[in-house]
Amino acid sequence: MRERLTAVVLLVVLGFYSVTIGWRGVELIRDGRPAAVLLGIGVVLLPLVLVAAMVPLLLLARDGSRMMAELSAGREPGPEDATWRGELEQAEACRVRRDRKGEQRHYRAAVRAWRVARRHG
Repeated sequence: MRERLTAVVLLVVLGFYSVTIGWRGVELIRDGRPAAVLLGIGVVLLPLVLVAAMVPLLLLARDGSRMMAELSAGREPGPEDATWRGELEQAEACRVRRDRKGEQRHYRAAVRAWRVARRHG
């Protein structure tokens, strides 16, 4: 629940920032001088780039949360679950070894495999 609240707060802050900075970018574009127009275009594009970078992270967090909830539910694993559960076990082994990079790599692989299993299963 805390993670979800944090995500919502960050999205609200990003939305406020996007509107505020976007309005200033539009004002710079309306100025008409070449330097101001170029700066205005950059200012308007910045929030769009930020949103484009955040969407995959939000989807990863959402699907990772669903994957972990399914794991905690105690449902009998099917044959389609072997891949993502194996990746999750490897992620846990990396966490124990304090290999953060390996943990993240295996966790992302587990989420991708979970998505595939849900699409085909």
